[in-house]
Amino acid sequence: MDDVVTAGTAVRESLELIRAAGARPVGCVFALDRQERGLGALSATQEIEQEHGVKCLSVLTLAELIEAFARPGARGITAGQLAALEAYRARYGLA
Repeated sequence: MDDVVTAGTAVRESLELIRAAGARPVGCVFALDRQERGLGALSATQEIEQEHGVKCLSVLTLAELIEAFARPGARGITAGQLAALEAYRARYGLA
């Protein structure tokens, strides 16, 4: 369990520690998946799944967060903050 997955570095390190202790990890859970590009064409989460043979789940994705805040009548975020989230996704997220 991790709060946020960005590049997946902390998750990869944690999976190796779990294996080094003799356990077999089967999955990862994240509060927020930022859906950022990994090292190649896949997202960091997809790379973790492929490299380590585990299933990754998230409570919320960046796309879902943006969608919720973009709904008419949504509260808790300004138009400028929403635009910043969308710009972040355009810069670092998968196309």
